[in-house]
Amino acid sequence: MAKYDPSSQEKHWQQFWLDNGIYHFNPKSPKPIYSIDTPPPTVSGKLHMGHVFSYTHTEVLARYFRLSGHNLYYPFGMDDNGLPTERLVETELGIKGSDLPRNEFIQKCLNTVDQYHQKYRDLWQSLGFSVDWRLEYSTISPEIRTLSQKNFIQLFQKGIAYRQESPALWCSTCQTAVAQAEVEDKQKDSIFYDLVFTLEDNKEILIATTRPELLSACVAVFVNPKDKRYLKLVGTTITTPLGDKVKIFKDDKVQIDKGTGIVMCCTYGDETDLFWKKQYNFDEKIILDKNCKFNQLALSQIQGQSVTQARKTIVDYLNSKNLIKKELAIVHDVGCHERCGTPIEIINTFQWFIKVLDIKEDILKFADQINWYPKTMKSRFIAWVENLKWDWAISRDRFYGISVPVFYCTACGEVVLPKDSELPIDPLSQSTSNTCPKCHSSELKGEHLVFDTWFTSGNSPEINSNLNQNLTDKKIKIPMSLRPQAHDIIRTWAFYTIVLSFYKNNQIPWKDVAISGHLLLRKGEKISKRTGGGTIRPETEISTHSADAIRYAMCSASLGLDTYYDANEIQNGKKLVNKLFNASNFVISALKDYQPQPLNPSALLPIDLWLYQKSLETAQDMAKYFQKYDYSHPRDLSVSFFWENFCDYYLEIIKKRIYELKPSDPQKISAQTTLYYSLQNILTIFSPFIPHITEEIYQSYFASQSGLPRSVHLTSWPKITKEFKITSDHQKIIDEILKIISLVRAEKSKNGINLAQPIDILTINHPWLTSPSLQDFLFDLQGVTRASQIKIQKSPDLSISLKY
Repeated sequence: MAKYDPSSQEKHWQQFWLDNGIYHFNPKSPKPIYSIDTPPPTVSGKLHMGHVFSYTHTEVLARYFRLSGHNLYYPFGMDDNGLPTERLVETELGIKGSDLPRNEFIQKCLNTVDQYHQKYRDLWQSLGFSVDWRLEYSTISPEIRTLSQKNFIQLFQKGIAYRQESPALWCSTCQTAVAQAEVEDKQKDSIFYDLVFTLEDNKEILIATTRPELLSACVAVFVNPKDKRYLKLVGTTITTPLGDKVKIFKDDKVQIDKGTGIVMCCTYGDETDLFWKKQYNFDEKIILDKNCKFNQLALSQIQGQSVTQARKTIVDYLNSKNLIKKELAIVHDVGCHERCGTPIEIINTFQWFIKVLDIKEDILKFADQINWYPKTMKSRFIAWVENLKWDWAISRDRFYGISVPVFYCTACGEVVLPKDSELPIDPLSQSTSNTCPKCHSSELKGEHLVFDTWFTSGNSPEINSNLNQNLTDKKIKIPMSLRPQAHDIIRTWAFYTIVLSFYKNNQIPWKDVAISGHLLLRKGEKISKRTGGGTIRPETEISTHSADAIRYAMCSASLGLDTYYDANEIQNGKKLVNKLFNASNFVISALKDYQPQPLNPSALLPIDLWLYQKSLETAQDMAKYFQKYDYSHPRDLSVSFFWENFCDYYLEIIKKRIYELKPSDPQKISAQTTLYYSLQNILTIFSPFIPHITEEIYQSYFASQSGLPRSVHLTSWPKITKEFKITSDHQKIIDEILKIISLVRAEKSKNGINLAQPIDILTINHPWLTSPSLQDFLFDLQGVTRASQIKIQKSPDLSISLKY
């Protein structure tokens, strides 16, 4: 083979796979279908090494299942609608959706999305992904908009989707309601302020709070029923520092050891306030608007101010009246929007919801029916479901996304749904021919809200099952075989998909879930779009080191574990590619005068049968791990077999036969036959990890051989059969021979002698080896040790001596 240049050859083979449809799903194949619910990456910025990390895991697994006899269904999508994409467009173009006509802004979003589609696809192809690109989808496409809107209408008609004005989690930066799953706790610096409240007997009592700006919304004060200090106050009236009078209640949610042990309930400071309001039926005092500015119900001094400004203003005000007795700096968790990091507030707003609190037990039963890999990830899912406090808010107050397909009657306020034939529909720019079902008015107003992007991507199994209809009239069955994803979206994508599958099909969406970890920078920071993806760019790494080296490195960590980006692993990948190329060059040159023949174990020498059996055992052991979605152990097993058994030992052992024996000699043919079939196995078991170099080698020799597939990626995973089994006696002898070879090498190295230096006499001291038992191995042993003569002496322990 000519010198291998990854920079040109990897692109060559990527195009070869596309041109020849190597990875096409075949709807007519009798093989069992293995379907993957591939994560559609969110179009919200440049792809980074974290994407390469997790998507490579799926890709490696996909290749294994194709090789293991499955008809692989491997689609790919782009999640290109909703808030993440909208924020990307606003940032890149320096515009605000609120400053443009909606249609004009949407068109700018669509133009930007098209550019990113190509960038994303180019990156995946540059890594050699074996996706069937005929099965590509976009979540903003008319087909998927229609599917999402139809599903919503069905859920609404069943009473599962509902609209309600109620307290909702709100992001002031993104100007939208968010779901509980989109809130993450971040540690923030804050201050506990001990505020002076007044009891009925005019005695002062201190209440600690980090939110003094919410004093105007205080509707009650709570103490713990086990706190003897304050029990006598329960039921009495207390006056806030602003002069408002409220009642004192008792509740277990009060933490006795936090602050002063007394807390105020404001509408709304946090989820506990919301619970207490509902539990005790308090009246609301809503003092924040959608911009998180204080309205006319707040203290006059803070009206029109932001939360941060108002906190400073009210602290100054209270200090001027000596109503703050103590300030204590603390660090505590604050719920923030995961998209932008803004602290979440709770405000009243009309939103659309999906009922999930009613079906928590059903969802947990579904979780039991799904196989979780690793199993510990199921515990995360269960903990999330058990601690849910809110129904799923599926609407967003934004501009770009799939519209909630609803109209409102301007006469009576009744909800009016469009006809299925009118979908997809944008109620703000399009009309429906339906009239109000209650008063029959045709005067309708369109809904301005759009769906949360998770409501669309949560339908991914149904989306994927429909894609196949481009190729055949048959749908891919649900449940699909596999959902691969990262652990940070268990609470979103996994949860929402299971919820929608429960409501839509009353069955699990997939049989297995494989959860990847995150790729970390050395300082321990997750590589993500929000952190800019780091300075390590995928395109640069691939062009510098090769796709195969990057793929190899990405498979170093066990499934589910976070791992550091390790440049050493990339170097190991490059070394493997070079070693495989050089070793294969030797093998192919050794096969120049060889005519391929059926593999007959009785025609192989014991050492040859041992090597071939070892290749099958390695493949079998790898398969056991792959079946559990473990890619790191198979990688290490294949590397260990190749470097140690094949290169370090076997190739050196049979060189004397290859170089010195005649083409017709059965011993040479035995070695050549072993090389011919073993190299095929090696290329197959390496191909999931390093697909380009394995194709390069396969095409240079095997693709032209009669009866073999046109690509290494269409071969079959090696399987052990009974006839290829070395005897236990021969195995024992081979184990000793390998020890002897190691001792000879060690002895030469210790004395600074070149390993190729000939030896006059190699003396083997051994407890049970004899000359007759070594007869089948003597020629090879002389060749690998460079010994002209080998003597065997009985000895209690194994040792060797060399005479030059």
